[in-house]
Formats: sequence, C-alpha cells, structure tokens
Amino acid sequence: MIINKGTKCHPSVVGHYNFFYPDFNKTYELSMSIEVKALTWKGFADHRAYEIISPENYLPVKVLWIKEQNLPV
Repeated sequence: MIINKGTKCHPSVVGHYNFFYPDFNKTYELSMSIEVKALTWKGFADHRAYEIISPENYLPVKVLWIKEQNLPV
C-alpha cells in the first residue's frame, strides 16, 4: 500500500506490557510517498498501525499510526 506525500501520521511509542501505541505528542507529515504494510494490530483512537517498507530508514521509527480517514481509498 502506498501512503501519499502530505499524509499526517504519528510515530510509535512503547507502552503498557511493551505494546506499541501511537505517540499523539508527535505528528509527522510525510515529505514523500512511502510504501507500507498494514499490521494486524488492534487499532487505537481511529488510527491503524503500518510498518514502513520503503524507503528504509526514512523516519526514525518503523511503525506509523495513521488515522483511518486519511488513508487512500
């Protein structure tokens, strides 16, 4: 799946029981389109988790949380 340039998203932070949660204190706006893979994790506050596939090392995190309404159709 391709997430378009300009999409706002949140990085992951480790929380209770070492689970990953969206860090709502930080927001990234993508400066380029990226390829991601949807993770089968439970969503959180209308956000879904995605693993960055390409480009590698684009952001300092590997998992982004994106609000469902901001996803491409």
